[in-house]
Amino acid sequence: MLALEEDRRLIKEEIERSIQGGYFTEKDVLIFGCTIYTRDIRDVLLENGVRLKAILDNNKKKAGGTCLGVPVYLPESYFQEQDGDAAVIICSKYYREMEEQLHALGCGSMLHIPVTESRRKDDDSLEILQERFADAEEGYRIYLRIQQSYPQNRWLFLCPYPGTGDIYMACVYLDAFLKKEQPGPYVMAVSAESCRKTALLFGVGQIERVSKDEMEKLLKAWEFLGSRKMLVKPLLYWGWRTKRYLYADEYPQITFNEMFLYDVFDLPCGTEKKRIEINGQSGYAEALFKRLGLKPHRTVIMAPYAGSFVPEMGIEAWAEIAADLVKKGWTVATNCSGDAERPVPGTVPIWFPYEEAVQVLEYAGGFVALRSGLCDIVSQAKCKMVILYESGFNAARYEYFSLKKMGLNPDAVEFVYEKKDEDVLKQKIIEAVQQKEILEEPYGVSNYPGI
Repeated sequence: MLALEEDRRLIKEEIERSIQGGYFTEKDVLIFGCTIYTRDIRDVLLENGVRLKAILDNNKKKAGGTCLGVPVYLPESYFQEQDGDAAVIICSKYYREMEEQLHALGCGSMLHIPVTESRRKDDDSLEILQERFADAEEGYRIYLRIQQSYPQNRWLFLCPYPGTGDIYMACVYLDAFLKKEQPGPYVMAVSAESCRKTALLFGVGQIERVSKDEMEKLLKAWEFLGSRKMLVKPLLYWGWRTKRYLYADEYPQITFNEMFLYDVFDLPCGTEKKRIEINGQSGYAEALFKRLGLKPHRTVIMAPYAGSFVPEMGIEAWAEIAADLVKKGWTVATNCSGDAERPVPGTVPIWFPYEEAVQVLEYAGGFVALRSGLCDIVSQAKCKMVILYESGFNAARYEYFSLKKMGLNPDAVEFVYEKKDEDVLKQKIIEAVQQKEILEEPYGVSNYPGI
């Protein structure tokens, strides 16, 4: 998940105003929380010559590690160990609790930046309450409109988040849920075209495309009226709307897979995953490689982009990896589309539809990717698969999204990216691609320095 543009502008304005007012002068500058705003705060500080000393976070699993190459501390641990005067930047809807915690620890210098989520939480006026009731009423109308387009009422499965990986995991267990609960006819509602295409891979027949605003209003109506009044089931771990931390933050054995298996669908341990059926006779991959001049079974497809976060690993590092692979006899392509996703220098731009993705990767032989929803879609491909995660950010966290731990690909080679170890990581990636056989034991995370 990325910060809203209006929040990014607000962060820049507030920090620059504080710098000009001398707020950070002769203080150790800290950020409270590894959040979607942390990178933007860090970048604005650096642009203005202010160094970020540390990040505070109440998550014990993050403490002791790094985020954006900056050490992460539990708040109480930091103030026990450090003597300097600190200025803490808070950018969260939980800022009141954070301020109380910092006051109790003796910190008096705090800068709260009122981003959208904290403004929404604070606004409990009658006008906002009436607005929420109106949204719920409109959501119910949308629900009725969808129901009226079918000959009989049916369950409406909502996919609230537009992430490809989320709907992939929902579809992995959907058949098992339908067999267990036997809800009868259903329709799946999605808010993104990529989600619709992913659902089609699993043979979902009835799919309704709604806008992001309509999805939010459907959810509000369901929250207000419940499933007895509305035949609605959201296909996403519901704590994301009500709970401050994921259960997985406290229980590292819980992954994205377990959230869907147990929380979303209430299925038993060992439930078999449904995987995508592959048409191996389409000839698409062979024709694509011939047209682009790529070597069959000797090509690495890079995927350096993710829709949910901006990676710390820059394109320059990807270009160096590509150049080394070319020297070793590989051709290299970048999975990209649109102006925002440019090919890595020295590589061939490539694009392929979801239904051909597994075959394309198997025909290529190698896949090096930043963790994203595409990794879920191609996870069953039999190729040399190298997946990169980023420390400190929930959107690409190894502990929660590991393909190995989720049971999606036991042979994937997985690394956690740290800026300070970038040169070592680049070499490890090349070594992993060069391996003659897919490795049977976990490689990268357990053997990677500092992990």
